[in-house]
Amino acid sequence: MLEKPVADHTEDALIREVNDELREEQMMKLWQRYGGVLVVVAIVIVVIVAGYQGWKAYDISTRTSEGGRFQNALQLAQSGDTAAALSAMSALSNDAASGYGMLAQFQEAALLNKQGDAVNAALLYQKIARENIGNVAFSGLANILGIMVEINAGGYDPKALEFRLTSIADDVHPYRYSARELLGIIALEAGDSEKAKAAFTNLSNDDTAPKGLRERAKNLLQRLGA
Repeated sequence: MLEKPVADHTEDALIREVNDELREEQMMKLWQRYGGVLVVVAIVIVVIVAGYQGWKAYDISTRTSEGGRFQNALQLAQSGDTAAALSAMSALSNDAASGYGMLAQFQEAALLNKQGDAVNAALLYQKIARENIGNVAFSGLANILGIMVEINAGGYDPKALEFRLTSIADDVHPYRYSARELLGIIALEAGDSEKAKAAFTNLSNDDTAPKGLRERAKNLLQRLGA
C-alpha cells in the first residue's frame, strides 16, 4: 500500500489547523454574544443546587429537632404534668416550621379538654379548622373533634353545630360518617327521635361505613326502640 505523499500530509495538517481556528473563532463569537448569559446561568445553577442541598439539610435538621420537642411534650403529658405539656405544645405550635406544629395544636386542644377546659379546647379546634380550610382532612378532623367536645360539655347551639356538620356529612368528605353520627346524636339530644332514628338507620345499613360506627348506630337504635 502506497503512503500518502508529504504534500498530502501537509495539506491534511493545514486543513485540521484551519478547522480548529474556525471552531475557536466560532466559540469566541459565541462567547462574546452569550458569554454573560452563560455565566449568569451557571451561577444560578450553582446557587440553586447549593440552596437545595442546604434546604434539605436544614429541613431534616428542623424536623428532627421539632420531632424531639413533640416527643418530649408527649412524655410530659403521659407523666401527668399537663401544665408543662400544654406549654411545650403551645410553644411548638407557634414556631414550628414542619407538620409537628399542626400535631402540637391538636394535642394542645386535647390536653385542654382533658384538664376540663372544654371552652378553650373547642375554640382551639375551631381555630385549626379555620386556618386549614383548604385542607378538608385537617379542617374536617378539627371540626369533628371540636363538636364532640362541645356536645360532651353541653349547653351548645344545636343549629350552629348542624350547620358546621352539614358540609362534612357530604358524600365525598373523609369524615362524613362521623359527621352523620354526630348529627344523629344532636337530633337525639334535641328530642327529635324520628330524625335521630333516620340518621342511625342509614348509618347501620351503610356497608361502606366503619364497622364500629355501624355497631354504635345499631345500639342507639335499640335504645330508641327501633
